[in-house]
Amino acid sequence: MAGSTGPGVEGWRRIVTGGVPARAVALALVLLGACSSPPASEPASKPSTAPAAIDRQPPTAPVEVAKAPAPAAEPAKPAPAFAPRFDPPRPVPPKVEPTVRVRVGTRLREPQSFRCPSGEFTVMVGSERWTAQAPIRVTRTATGWSVTAKGSARSFAAGPMELRPVGKASLDWDGASWPGVATLVPLPDGVDVVMQVGVEEYLPGVLAKELYPQWDEDAFRAQAVAARSWVLVEESRWEGRRHYDVTSGESSQAWAGHTRNARAREAVAATCGMVLVFEGGVVPAFYSSSCGGRGANAMGSVTQNPNHDIGPVRSGDQPARTGCCEAASFKASSHYRWSATVAPATVQQAIRAYGQRNGFPTWAGIDQPIAIEASQTASNGRPVEYRLRFKERNPVMIPASKLREAINGGIAGEGGSRTLKSDDFTVAPTPKGFVFTGRGFGHGVGMCQHGAQATAKAGKEWRAILERYYPGARCERAW
Repeated sequence: MAGSTGPGVEGWRRIVTGGVPARAVALALVLLGACSSPPASEPASKPSTAPAAIDRQPPTAPVEVAKAPAPAAEPAKPAPAFAPRFDPPRPVPPKVEPTVRVRVGTRLREPQSFRCPSGEFTVMVGSERWTAQAPIRVTRTATGWSVTAKGSARSFAAGPMELRPVGKASLDWDGASWPGVATLVPLPDGVDVVMQVGVEEYLPGVLAKELYPQWDEDAFRAQAVAARSWVLVEESRWEGRRHYDVTSGESSQAWAGHTRNARAREAVAATCGMVLVFEGGVVPAFYSSSCGGRGANAMGSVTQNPNHDIGPVRSGDQPARTGCCEAASFKASSHYRWSATVAPATVQQAIRAYGQRNGFPTWAGIDQPIAIEASQTASNGRPVEYRLRFKERNPVMIPASKLREAINGGIAGEGGSRTLKSDDFTVAPTPKGFVFTGRGFGHGVGMCQHGAQATAKAGKEWRAILERYYPGARCERAW
């Protein structure tokens, strides 16, 4: 998709129904999220009991994989239990601004209404085209689609439906204005709404949601470059593999759609086409609200792709950060340092449910823990893995990011509660339950947004902010 203007209706048809089977897409999603951290060495003082049960295996539920026909001279080979995980390389900076596909609604079952500034849509399904007067109402039927427009109606065959506003490419849907062209993608359990929009038109709505409007312009410009770099990596990763690249929520980058936020629009324009590059490839420039004073490594925390295990996002290998997010205004908030009390039974139930959902049998059958402690840390002291101890069984090791995700009750990639605001914490057992005392808000990889604002307030410009949080990366103009 990089360097093109989007897949078009036929491209969507190939992605959803032809080029990539639905099972293959689902399999890629499962395997990308289900891997665990690399092995860790046990401390020398561990008790002389049976070896600790460490669950670092991929899910064990069988996955059906399509068989390729074997040559006539050889017997057919059985399909493997697991397809190989797809770890795409980092993309080279594209010379032409790409289009990004943003999922703004998912599994919708009710009819959807759309408006546009010009008052007219071109509706397309495959080779069928119809010019309809807005507003239009789209209903999925047993055989395809039914579209009701101002003064007329029409039925369409099944398949992805493209809604292209005539004139200015923006539309109104679900109480917001969205730049670009909408594609309605039929799924077994509903309809996804996906916007196809140019990267530069997409980014202002990201900055408007990710940063406070009163923050310094250099913090906004640094965020624009980081967000642009990150979305290019995601766009390249998912091209041809699923029907969207990113979502509009916190599982990707928050996106407001169209925005009039002047600071956000200025920052995007001032850095147009600028991306972070390391060893010829675009940097997956992860970022979070607050690192709490020490960052995390991307590998094993927010990605399992070894091609992302590069210096600029090995934040856990960087020294503890000073002059970062400890500004007085932020320190007074409940995010810089925080605490939460969780009952042991709740911890047990949450981890069991997470193990069952994601195919980790050891986690799915754990007892009630009596202690939780860091078993492995990054060089800056941030926990990478936790050890759960029990009364009558061996300890179980769980990666820090997975433990937070499990206790917060969220399914991977879909959010969840915010009981644990980061995976950097200590745990003390008390009569009322486990008291988690933590630092920061978010995964801690890459740029610390509150730290970027503090650095800007200290007089540093946006390039210096990026150099601080992505050391070794160069800022280059791609288009």
